[in-house]
Amino acid sequence: MTSGTGTRSRAMERAAGVATYLIDPDDSSVSLHARSLASAGFRGVFRHVAGTLTLDRERPERTAFAVYATASSLDTGSEERDARMCGAAFLDAGRHPLVSFWSSSAEVHHAGLFRLVGNLSLRGITQPLVVDAVRHERAHGPQGPEFVTVAGRSVLKRSE
Repeated sequence: MTSGTGTRSRAMERAAGVATYLIDPDDSSVSLHARSLASAGFRGVFRHVAGTLTLDRERPERTAFAVYATASSLDTGSEERDARMCGAAFLDAGRHPLVSFWSSSAEVHHAGLFRLVGNLSLRGITQPLVVDAVRHERAHGPQGPEFVTVAGRSVLKRSE
């Protein structure tokens, strides 16, 4: 499964080179692309997301990202497939209502490109996950960007 996040966030709090942004749930998504040997695969989007992004300009490795998606909000374009994916065999949304990722560190490659090292909690199981991400800042004001967009990608195997 490939997952991606696209977030648009407005500055919430600023202090000495550190800015915290709230993820805009109306303009953000967490998506997936699932494949298997038995099928051509499918794409889906979690419609309900929330979270925060904290950027530390003086110590970029302290950048922190947390995103939460409501498991039952998965939309694959097929009600039948959504019911199966949200059911006990896959996401088990009734028992595990949130899919969560939170970073523990960031590796900055160069301006805007970074790698988030953290944990994914899915179906009540938490495991390490690395997300390669790119950041775009827009609408600069006197105290920095008003909006930040982050897009990330990671690959995970259901067998792991």
